[in-house]
Amino acid sequence: MKNPVFSLAFAVTLSLLLSCKHQSELDVRESDFLNKSEITVQGVPVDVEMPLSIHGMIHCDSLNIVVTEDPRGYVFVYSSNWKLLNIFGKKGRTRNEFIESPDIHHYQIFKDADGHMLLPLSDRKAEKIKLMDITESLARQRTVIADVRHFEFEESTRVYEEETDSYVYYMSSFRFLYLDNNIRHTVEMTNSDFYERFKNPIQYRIRHDSVFVEKPEILTAMEQLVGPKRKSKFSSVTYIHPHRNLVIELFEHNDYIAFLDLDNDKRFFVHQKGSKTFDQEIDTQIYNQDGESFTIPAFITFTRAIPTDSFFIATYYGTSIDQTDIKPEAMFFDWDGNFIQSVRLGLLTQYNVYDPQTKTLYGIDKNSENEQLISFDLSPIINQ
Repeated sequence: MKNPVFSLAFAVTLSLLLSCKHQSELDVRESDFLNKSEITVQGVPVDVEMPLSIHGMIHCDSLNIVVTEDPRGYVFVYSSNWKLLNIFGKKGRTRNEFIESPDIHHYQIFKDADGHMLLPLSDRKAEKIKLMDITESLARQRTVIADVRHFEFEESTRVYEEETDSYVYYMSSFRFLYLDNNIRHTVEMTNSDFYERFKNPIQYRIRHDSVFVEKPEILTAMEQLVGPKRKSKFSSVTYIHPHRNLVIELFEHNDYIAFLDLDNDKRFFVHQKGSKTFDQEIDTQIYNQDGESFTIPAFITFTRAIPTDSFFIATYYGTSIDQTDIKPEAMFFDWDGNFIQSVRLGLLTQYNVYDPQTKTLYGIDKNSENEQLISFDLSPIINQ
């Protein structure tokens, strides 16, 4: 026969032990950043001929750098007032050339100890990451590659999924960020991509040279909250502070921004209070392409960001994917997760860059057929 006193004591002890067990909780900070724009800034066309098929743009110091598919060269360098200085990155197979138009990863550009601007570019067909020295290229009037690293870029695979009776495209390639201003030290995110939505969570891995030597247990919000079998589709875009190992992750279909401090192994999230949370299913719609139907997220929230030393500018849609005549918000946040202010843009642009000297936002008119450059004067909001 069991001793009732012993049974009671055991139950109390077990309860205390369970209550003291460490619970892994996310640091989610509720904020209110939607619809705070009091003014709309109209876009003004800039009188400059832009290259063909632009992939991305970067502003650094007094230079504007455009990566493109233009046959004259893949990298166009302009002055701060958009005067063309030179064209680099010719097509070819040598160290200072590219087999195809290179990719810009998260619009990162660095400065070395000598103050040279270094731009990491991915030549996917060559399986190389090439570090272009923009400063030296301008001085020598030819393309100068400071460093080259081998990197395996895997192709996508098309897999039939019985659960949804449709085909899923899995992208096996890596998205990555460069740490410590060094292409040898990167943080990478493996992902599965299905028409701009994640099917599985991503996980961070630190890469030194071409070998993975450590794998910190720093997971994305989806995996920490709901596990890898979550059915909701998450999609995010990741950027890094210009001079610190501090990463932000903007979720494209949820009102979340993640802040990841890699140096101190800390992470927290900023979330629009009152909007859907990670543990709720997001709204979806049917999307038809090439005779096939897919279920995709119904709304776009955050899309891109522009990091600066003291703040970053996040572009926010908050509309249906199918909506035309979108006028997004440019939201300003500091690196501690505090919302500063926002402004509505009178025109939808892409590949946006920000010039802190003139407080001007530049972008390509998304509805133009001739790569029209548009400027937005943000000085009224920046100077407040």
